[in-house]
Amino acid sequence: MNKTLIFIIIAVIATLGTIGVFVLQLTRPDATATLVNFLFQLLALLGGFGGLAYMQGQQNKEIETIKTNTNGTLSRKDDEIAELRSQLAKHAPQALVESAETGPIDVSDRLRKDLS
Repeated sequence: MNKTLIFIIIAVIATLGTIGVFVLQLTRPDATATLVNFLFQLLALLGGFGGLAYMQGQQNKEIETIKTNTNGTLSRKDDEIAELRSQLAKHAPQALVESAETGPIDVSDRLRKDLS
Protein backbone atom coordinates (compact mmCIF):
# COMPACT_ATOMS: atom_id res chain seq x y z
CA MET A 1 0.00 0.00 0.00
CA ASN A 2 1.23 3.50 -0.78
CA LYS A 3 2.67 5.21 2.29
CA THR A 4 1.09 8.54 1.35
CA LEU A 5 -2.32 6.89 1.27
CA ILE A 6 -1.70 5.34 4.69
CA PHE A 7 -0.79 8.72 6.19
CA ILE A 8 -3.88 10.30 4.61
CA ILE A 9 -6.05 7.58 6.15
CA ILE A 10 -4.44 8.15 9.56
CA ALA A 11 -5.01 11.92 9.26
CA VAL A 12 -8.68 11.40 8.31
CA ILE A 13 -9.25 9.04 11.23
CA ALA A 14 -7.51 11.48 13.60
CA THR A 15 -9.67 14.33 12.32
CA LEU A 16 -12.87 12.32 12.65
CA GLY A 17 -11.82 11.25 16.14
CA THR A 18 -11.19 14.83 17.20
CA ILE A 19 -14.57 15.92 15.86
CA GLY A 20 -16.17 12.94 17.64
CA VAL A 21 -14.58 13.96 20.95
CA PHE A 22 -16.01 17.47 20.62
CA VAL A 23 -19.48 16.17 19.72
CA LEU A 24 -19.40 13.64 22.56
CA GLN A 25 -18.20 16.33 24.96
CA LEU A 26 -21.28 18.36 24.09
CA THR A 27 -23.76 15.46 24.22
CA ARG A 28 -22.40 13.13 26.93
CA PRO A 29 -19.57 14.62 28.99
CA ASP A 30 -19.38 11.51 31.21
CA ALA A 31 -18.28 9.26 28.28
CA THR A 32 -15.52 11.53 26.97
CA ALA A 33 -12.68 9.89 28.93
CA THR A 34 -13.45 6.46 27.46
CA LEU A 35 -13.56 7.81 23.91
CA VAL A 36 -10.34 9.78 24.31
CA ASN A 37 -8.58 6.68 25.64
CA PHE A 38 -9.90 4.63 22.71
CA LEU A 39 -8.74 7.26 20.20
CA PHE A 40 -5.25 7.39 21.69
CA GLN A 41 -4.98 3.60 21.40
CA LEU A 42 -6.33 3.67 17.86
CA LEU A 43 -3.93 6.41 16.76
CA ALA A 44 -1.00 4.61 18.37
CA LEU A 45 -1.92 1.46 16.45
CA LEU A 46 -2.34 3.36 13.20
CA GLY A 47 0.94 5.19 13.83
CA GLY A 48 2.62 1.80 14.17
CA PHE A 49 1.18 0.73 10.82
CA GLY A 50 2.32 4.03 9.32
CA GLY A 51 5.82 3.39 10.63
CA LEU A 52 5.82 -0.08 9.13
CA ALA A 53 4.69 1.32 5.79
CA TYR A 54 7.47 3.90 5.92
CA MET A 55 10.09 1.25 6.70
CA GLN A 56 8.80 -0.92 3.86
CA GLY A 57 9.19 2.05 1.52
CA GLN A 58 12.78 2.51 2.70
CA GLN A 59 13.46 -1.17 2.13
CA ASN A 60 12.03 -0.98 -1.38
CA LYS A 61 14.33 1.98 -2.13
CA GLU A 62 17.35 -0.04 -0.99
CA ILE A 63 16.29 -3.02 -3.09
CA GLU A 64 15.91 -0.78 -6.13
CA THR A 65 19.37 0.69 -5.47
CA ILE A 66 20.86 -2.81 -5.31
CA LYS A 67 19.08 -3.80 -8.53
CA THR A 68 20.39 -0.65 -10.22
CA ASN A 69 23.95 -1.26 -9.02
CA THR A 70 23.97 -4.91 -10.10
CA ASN A 71 21.91 -4.30 -13.23
CA GLY A 72 19.24 -6.58 -11.77
CA THR A 73 21.37 -9.70 -12.17
CA LEU A 74 24.73 -11.05 -11.26
CA SER A 75 25.51 -12.15 -14.80
CA ARG A 76 28.90 -10.42 -14.88
CA LYS A 77 29.97 -12.30 -11.74
CA ASP A 78 28.60 -15.56 -13.17
CA ASP A 79 30.57 -15.01 -16.38
CA GLU A 80 33.72 -14.37 -14.37
CA ILE A 81 33.19 -17.56 -12.36
CA ALA A 82 32.60 -19.56 -15.55
CA GLU A 83 35.80 -18.16 -17.07
CA LEU A 84 37.82 -19.03 -13.97
CA ARG A 85 36.35 -22.54 -13.88
CA SER A 86 37.26 -23.09 -17.54
CA GLN A 87 40.83 -21.95 -16.86
CA LEU A 88 40.93 -24.22 -13.84
CA ALA A 89 39.70 -27.13 -15.95
CA LYS A 90 42.57 -26.52 -18.40
CA HIS A 91 45.33 -26.23 -15.79
CA ALA A 92 44.17 -28.53 -12.99
CA PRO A 93 41.13 -30.65 -13.84
CA GLN A 94 41.59 -32.76 -10.71
CA ALA A 95 40.81 -29.66 -8.63
CA LEU A 96 37.22 -29.65 -9.88
CA VAL A 97 36.60 -33.16 -8.53
CA GLU A 98 35.22 -33.11 -4.99
CA SER A 99 36.22 -35.89 -2.65
CA ALA A 100 33.78 -37.13 -0.03
CA GLU A 101 36.48 -37.18 2.66
CA THR A 102 38.13 -33.84 2.05
CA GLY A 103 35.38 -31.76 0.49
CA PRO A 104 36.14 -29.18 -2.17
CA ILE A 105 39.81 -28.51 -2.79
CA ASP A 106 40.85 -24.87 -2.37
CA VAL A 107 43.00 -24.04 -5.37
CA SER A 108 42.50 -20.29 -5.51
CA ASP A 109 46.09 -19.50 -4.47
CA ARG A 110 47.61 -21.99 -6.92
CA LEU A 111 45.36 -20.76 -9.73
CA ARG A 112 46.31 -17.15 -9.13
CA LYS A 113 50.02 -18.07 -9.22
CA ASP A 114 49.52 -20.06 -12.45
CA LEU A 115 47.64 -17.22 -14.11
CA SER A 116 50.16 -14.55 -13.11
